[in-house]
Amino acid sequence: MANNEIKTNAEIYREQRKARLAKAAKKKKSGKGDKILGILVKVICIVLVAGVVLWGVGSAVVNIFCLPQKLLTAATYGDEKLTVAEYNYYYMSLYNQAVSVAEQYDSYYGDGYGAYYFDTSVDPAEQDCTVADDNLPETVVTWADYFEYTAPEKGFLMKSIYNQAMSDEAKAKGFELTEEQQEEMQTSIDEAIETLQGYADTADYHIDNYISKAIGEGINEDLYRELLERDTVAQYYIEWYQEYAADNISADDINAYYEENKDSIDVSTIRYFAVVYTDEEATDDEATDDTTDEETTDATYTSAQAKARIEDFASKITDEESFKTLAIEYAEPSYAESYEDDSATLGDALTKETLSSLSEDFADWVFDSSRKAGDIEIFNVESQSAYYVAYIVSPAGKDTTISSASVRHLLVQADSTTTDDEGNEVDLSDDEIEANFNAAKTEADDILADWKAGDATEDSFIELVKEKTDDTASIETGGLYEDITADSSYVTEFIDWALDDHEVGDTGIIKTSYGYHIMYYVSGADTQKWESDIAETLANDEYNAFIDGLYDEIAAGVERNEKIISFFVENQEEIVSTNVSSYSSSSYYSY
Repeated sequence: MANNEIKTNAEIYREQRKARLAKAAKKKKSGKGDKILGILVKVICIVLVAGVVLWGVGSAVVNIFCLPQKLLTAATYGDEKLTVAEYNYYYMSLYNQAVSVAEQYDSYYGDGYGAYYFDTSVDPAEQDCTVADDNLPETVVTWADYFEYTAPEKGFLMKSIYNQAMSDEAKAKGFELTEEQQEEMQTSIDEAIETLQGYADTADYHIDNYISKAIGEGINEDLYRELLERDTVAQYYIEWYQEYAADNISADDINAYYEENKDSIDVSTIRYFAVVYTDEEATDDEATDDTTDEETTDATYTSAQAKARIEDFASKITDEESFKTLAIEYAEPSYAESYEDDSATLGDALTKETLSSLSEDFADWVFDSSRKAGDIEIFNVESQSAYYVAYIVSPAGKDTTISSASVRHLLVQADSTTTDDEGNEVDLSDDEIEANFNAAKTEADDILADWKAGDATEDSFIELVKEKTDDTASIETGGLYEDITADSSYVTEFIDWALDDHEVGDTGIIKTSYGYHIMYYVSGADTQKWESDIAETLANDEYNAFIDGLYDEIAAGVERNEKIISFFVENQEEIVSTNVSSYSSSSYYSY
């Protein structure tokens, strides 16, 4: 349980990079190029078709040299040509990308959810494509149509990005593969070929013939290595380009963007409570607070009665704590328990854009420059048939929390489940869970007190983590988690503590659903969240303009040799159909 909450440093690195790419989607995300690049699914795929062994050893020397597919042109774009072999490779790349996205859906949301995007158990020719792209013609209906039509565009897009990566201009701007990247790339490709060689040996195939059968006609080991290396360099360049774009955003750019987009950047935190009314006339019993069964019966209010009730609520507010208490008191019986949760009345870090969707008047009042903490106002939100009372916790302004931070933590886990004699997970009773959390809190207090009584250094905290933490994923790093942002995939309490105002070396204990965490503050970013958010938005806009510009040009200029494609695409469809029927044989690597 604990290991699901706190991820490895490698996972954090990938997620932070993913967050930087996706974050501006809250404002704008065209995604034209991304749909065929698969940047967020950074995977180079190897298709290992188990069914290939059924085709017999007799064909083991057929098509080893794959000359026709290497010479024939499937499509052109300007002076560039895409051979049939390259077309086949990118066809399978698109298929594997769809499979990878579906697997990510399954991983994130649960088994079966991936099928809403792409059903790996159904032939692509028999399921509708879910990709939305203005460049696709009406004839692209199924996933098989999508792979067939889009393979040239992906091929030329990867070629174009690779050519830019190898250009003098890119080098002048600072792009160059590091020794670590070159080693990582070659190691990954060698491992890919080694895996394929093992499958080829098992099937008693020459590796060139196996690759041709499993990935596409015309592709042998040398070409496969070449294409993998080209695409990997292109991926490295794309990542570099994003970082380059971000590094070249000036303070003037950020401030200018802020002035033009305050409504979507400034945030305010409020408390709010609503009393719903009906246009129908309520009975005396329904509209009073002393119903015969107040514990189970919710009252029904007319507009006038709802207004009177919310005004009564507002008249008793003295501070934020009183607001939360009054919400429990004034909530209808069936909702009262939910208002015991602190978040029930909390509108945290709201933007004017967000609040305007509820009520323009409400938003204008909250974001008025004269607002101050403690201000109270009542609004009739007719679209919801409800009277709202609002209390200003933090007036509108820039989000000045730090954009990211690094912390160490030591987890004292509190179990809420156990395992029965048959190995099944069983929920503990509320009393047992409470006892476990109490014990975990006592242990955490004792551990922190003992540490403070000693050297109380970061080094000693690291050793303490290695000795006592229940978060096994972070033992080797001494509980270190870097570059934590508001969008990180951690529990809220963990993020809130990390991004709070701390000095280096500050410690504390927080409670989450997993137990108690002893926290150690390592460092924080120099930038505030509002600055970081704008910089990432501008960088993402620049990236979209780069990728989408290339993609739109290619989509408009590519010319397909339809006869050649229709002849050879049948083989790709057969390979994919074999995958569908024996799907357990897919393998991927990523970094």
